[in-house]
Amino acid sequence: MITTAKSRPPARKATQARGRARRVELLEAARAMLGTQNLHQIGMIAVAETAGIPASSAYHFFPEISDLWKELARTIATAQAELDQRIPQSDEWESVVERSLECHQRAFNADRAARQLMLGPHTPPEIKHAGCKENFRFGTALWQAMRRQFLLPGLADSRELFFKALLIADLFFSLSVAEQDRVSDEALAEAKLATIAYLRAYLPTRLARIEEGGEIPPVPATEAWGALAPAEQA
Repeated sequence: MITTAKSRPPARKATQARGRARRVELLEAARAMLGTQNLHQIGMIAVAETAGIPASSAYHFFPEISDLWKELARTIATAQAELDQRIPQSDEWESVVERSLECHQRAFNADRAARQLMLGPHTPPEIKHAGCKENFRFGTALWQAMRRQFLLPGLADSRELFFKALLIADLFFSLSVAEQDRVSDEALAEAKLATIAYLRAYLPTRLARIEEGGEIPPVPATEAWGALAPAEQA
């Protein structure tokens, strides 16, 4: 008897593709609404109407509105963290930190949805956690950016260290958003001072540089978890 490998029915593939598209449409609609409304003013039915999707389908993808906000926070944060991959070469590690914070200031100020979800004073902690703290997302991005340019001493070759450093910057950014609905230049300057001061307890003034295109040291065994940027994958 001749047998053939089973393949997924075309109808099922089409249904899954349509489902993915609807999820994206809901996220995009919610993001657009956050540009003009506050988080607590938006409900799932309103998001579904804006997206042109039946409310029943919206609740299928996101049973609670908080589920949608957490997914949107992850989506925005993941894209924003990737900005650290574009930080130019520098002779000083402090400059890498400063460029990173400047990139994030611009990103937050250009996107009210990002400000509300990750820095907003009334945003539930679990939503902020989904965006900023899961997998040490922003700390990992800065750690990777530093590893591409400098040889980090053993105790400082840690994504958790840079995650904690950025929590300090987060405080100044969040205070500024609470007061002005933007990350001010003054808040950025304070964030730079405080973040670099913390890292100086672990990093020497001068670090050996890795030339552009040079070999990056292997990731320490304690840090070999989670997704790494393409430049660091084996």
